[in-house]
Parts: sequence; structure tokens; C-alpha cells
Amino acid sequence: MPGVLGCSSETGSTEGGSLAKILIVDDRESMRTALKAMFAMRPHWEICGEADDGHEAVAKAHHLQPDVIVMDFKMPLSDGLQAATEIYRTMPSVPIVMYTLYKTSELEVAAKLAGVRCVVAKEDGVQNLLSAIEAELIVRKYQKKSKS
Repeated sequence: MPGVLGCSSETGSTEGGSLAKILIVDDRESMRTALKAMFAMRPHWEICGEADDGHEAVAKAHHLQPDVIVMDFKMPLSDGLQAATEIYRTMPSVPIVMYTLYKTSELEVAAKLAGVRCVVAKEDGVQNLLSAIEAELIVRKYQKKSKS
């Protein structure tokens, strides 16, 4: 069922094609829960994992091989920029969408340099986040097809 934790490292199939695997990274459990509920309503999306800090995000990204990562900026131990930099260095084809309360033009520049594809303000609502994820998944699907 889409939205269930613990997906395999292989992308599953449904009648409409393969499921897009999403890794959610946010230090607030309530935010991760809300995002899981929203993403579960997308029939071709699957939550393959969650992390609550940057260190855990890096480890889970490598282990789970998600199709997209939704990452908060401010987190304990290692923030979203540090995690994005490390993930981008070894997995540059995996899009990272930063979803944050702290969106500024300075953060956007730093995020782009760290490998983040898009920064979405939490105050702008979840629809902007959903649109950003959809756009990144379309680009990723196109890139995979062009490499085949």
C-alpha cells in the first residue's frame, strides 16, 4: 500500500507503473506524520523512510535509494544543508526538496550550492510542496529514460 514504511530498495509496481519512493526528513514527528498522510493520498507515491536529523537522512538515503528526498532545514545534530551536501556528493541524481519555515534568498542560494533542487516555504502550504515533488519526479523519470 502506498505510504507504508519499510519499502524495499526496488521500486514497486502498480497498475499505473512504478511507485515513487520518498524519504521524509524532519525533526518534528508531527510534521513527518502530516506529510506521510498527504503523500499517502498520491496513488503512485510510497514513503520508503523517515529521518529526524541530517546524519540519519544521509544513512537512510544511501540505504533506501529514494526517488526524491523532502528535507527540513533546521534539525539537530546535522542540518538540512549539511545532509544535502553529503547526499548530493554521492547521489547527485536524487532530487532534494527543502521544506522549511526559514526560507530566505540566502538559504535558497546556500541550498542550491548544497545540491538542493527546490526550496519550499512551509508557510506557503503543502500544495506548493506537492507541486515541487511532482516536478522533480517528472524530471527524474525523464533523465532515467534518456540514460536507457
